[in-house]
Amino acid sequence: MPHVWTVREEPPDSAEAVALLREYFAELIVRWSGRATTEEEIDETVAEYPSTGLAAFLVLRADGEPAGCLGVHPTGEITRMYVSPRFRRRGGARALLAGAEAHARARGLARLFLDTRADLVEARALYVACGFTEIPPATAVPGPFQDHWFEKRLDP
Repeated sequence: MPHVWTVREEPPDSAEAVALLREYFAELIVRWSGRATTEEEIDETVAEYPSTGLAAFLVLRADGEPAGCLGVHPTGEITRMYVSPRFRRRGGARALLAGAEAHARARGLARLFLDTRADLVEARALYVACGFTEIPPATAVPGPFQDHWFEKRLDP
């Protein structure tokens, strides 16, 4: 049975948002390092990469249950894109990106953009399928977790 997806702006420090962000960082650590992680390591990563300065933090819900999240910076940069594994491949990520587009358009932004890692193959395929195009590196010296850059131009 398909889920009813909703996307709403919520504070990134709400209990549900914090739980989703911890899942997000835990998965990134495991995929990057190829080993299990600990709660302490997740705590350190959350502290090192705080979810501050966002124009919006969107929470995806599947039939009312927290299922994913996405942050949008005031510039239109997307960050913290995450869907919990049990909700993947059912349209939730597309709903999150549509929410980010609506947020950006409402604020007169001309584009959304993001960077991602080479090992996040599924994410890269999703971005292309949702109309993002790969662009040259946005920074002169990419960070350790930046391998691919994408943008989507938005109609006014």
